[in-house]
Amino acid sequence: MTPVRTRPVEVHEFCALARLVGGHPLFERYGVDPASLERALGDGVGAGDAVMAAEDDGRLLGFAWWSPRGAFARSPYLRLLVVAHDAVGRGVGSALMDAFESTALATAADAFLLVTHDNDAALRFYRRRGYAEVGRLPGYVRPAITEVVLRKRRPG
Repeated sequence: MTPVRTRPVEVHEFCALARLVGGHPLFERYGVDPASLERALGDGVGAGDAVMAAEDDGRLLGFAWWSPRGAFARSPYLRLLVVAHDAVGRGVGSALMDAFESTALATAADAFLLVTHDNDAALRFYRRRGYAEVGRLPGYVRPAITEVVLRKRRPG
């Protein structure tokens, strides 16, 4: 198995990245489909957001999308982390988080993200990386879903 490589995304790749969410139950709960995600990625990058892709031998395995000052107009906010179904467990999420954190925590004292309250695997993943729960937002994005607010502080 070759190591996962991360790199900035090119605009022409938005469609391929957006297809990674197709048929995924979590994204369906939020009403996100590939077409709406492709538009949102374009809008986000147009507003100054960053998107990094993970790939192996030219195949897109996932992406991280963040707003440099999206949390309280002050701190980096990870908007979305997506890993292809067949790439889970290969270090893709970790590689993307390394890319996000190396940028985010080099320029800010902390970084934030939201996780669906019942997404136990994601909560474990982020907690292992040093993120701590700082709050909950019932019905913030969707009426029946509670978001867990996670924060990681820059070491030192």
